[in-house]
Amino acid sequence: MASSCEETIDPALPQQNPQQPIVNVEDIATAKAGVLASDAVINLENYNSDGTTVPVIKLEKADSLPEGAKVSYKLEISPNDDFSRSVTLDTQSGDGESADIYSVSAQAWNDAHVSLFGKSPKEKTAYYRVPVYIDLDGSNYRLNGNDYYAVSGSLKETCFDLGFVIEDHYYLLGNATTWDMAKAKDFAFEHDTDVSVYDNPVFKIKLEVTQDQLDANGGGSYWKIAPESSVDAQNWDALLGTEVNGDSSLEGHLVGPGKVESGMLTVPGKYELSINMEEMTYSFELLLQPDVLYTPGDTNGWNQLASAWLGLSKEAYYGVSPLSTNGFKICADSKWDNSTDYGAENSDPALSGKLVLGQAGANINCGENGLYWIKVDYDKTSYQMTEYTLTKITRVGVIGSFKASSWGDDVEMTSTDDGKTWTANISFAAGDEFKIRFNNGWDMNLGGSMDGLLFDQGNVKVETAGDYVMTLSLLGSLPKVTLTAK
Repeated sequence: MASSCEETIDPALPQQNPQQPIVNVEDIATAKAGVLASDAVINLENYNSDGTTVPVIKLEKADSLPEGAKVSYKLEISPNDDFSRSVTLDTQSGDGESADIYSVSAQAWNDAHVSLFGKSPKEKTAYYRVPVYIDLDGSNYRLNGNDYYAVSGSLKETCFDLGFVIEDHYYLLGNATTWDMAKAKDFAFEHDTDVSVYDNPVFKIKLEVTQDQLDANGGGSYWKIAPESSVDAQNWDALLGTEVNGDSSLEGHLVGPGKVESGMLTVPGKYELSINMEEMTYSFELLLQPDVLYTPGDTNGWNQLASAWLGLSKEAYYGVSPLSTNGFKICADSKWDNSTDYGAENSDPALSGKLVLGQAGANINCGENGLYWIKVDYDKTSYQMTEYTLTKITRVGVIGSFKASSWGDDVEMTSTDDGKTWTANISFAAGDEFKIRFNNGWDMNLGGSMDGLLFDQGNVKVETAGDYVMTLSLLGSLPKVTLTAK
């Protein structure tokens, strides 16, 4: 028999007989039972006593089981429908007439809840699924493969009453802050003091990781979180952290309090760390957006640090500066750099316009010498400044609860140095509050801290009564106010 020289003949393959399943899937019938068969919220506290179990599954049929074989189940629980993070619980069958009902340890379920959701008493949504196993001769065979689940769904649950507490203050320990518990309170997370920690359980802190820190610690900047109670007691066993030492994830779940491991950052930069003490989660954001912008120009010697600084507030940057027609630039760094310097599309006078990055940007020309309110918009997608808006200021005023204003009329401030500083004489009672505003309107106002005023922030409080010379300084920092007793 002739054949082509390109023809190949496959060797004969040995005959294969795939292993038959011990039990066919249609021989086992399973139904939800107990709490899984109900739409009611599962309150695990109702089962909070030693040895109590929670019924979940009923075995309705088990045909063609090999001699000595038994059916068993596991209950997988997850906070996510993709089960990317889950806990698997064993079940146990009942006795006598309840032999076909399978239950889960209430304590084990609660431990799983705390691991997945934290200790908050609030209702949580959990996803569940139930794989089936055949136990035979000391071995455990999964019915119908790893992708088969007899039942699945979601439920609402609450945990045991664990005396859940969110503390008022938390502190960041680590290479970027301090490992000295006595100094921990210098690195406090911020929280809105006007809102209960139970209504808003999110705390935030900003930190900076330097290359020197990383080099000094084997390439990692390690961290843990200290509740206020642990700092007061100097208790290292009551900290919060990660499950795995050196976990470099930028987000995840906190574990503790207890002997926990340290998380780790591996990239230098400025970060904001947010912790949710109800969900027991953490999230680091690498801050590519600067905290302040600089406005070097003709009125400040083209010096970034000597210029008026624009502060970040309400998703944009705002500030006040004397400007001239010789122009100015907007800089995201305190030194000249084409990658952080912005100018106008051209040098024509314009009170608003698009910003151009680098050398192609022209000096921004306000068109008329004077004092201006400056707004700069930022695009979080491109991490760049996009547009500027200038508003001519004709009046600088102080408004507040003090007698001369009573939140009605401004007390006008005056300047004798071309708008760099502004002053007013004001009598304050203890506890009086005030804000700085411009052109008698609330669309341009400054508040917050006297050392760094920001757009549309809270009232500034005066602690000590007296007659003061108030001075508003606009250059060399964020706008700031000083009070000098007369």
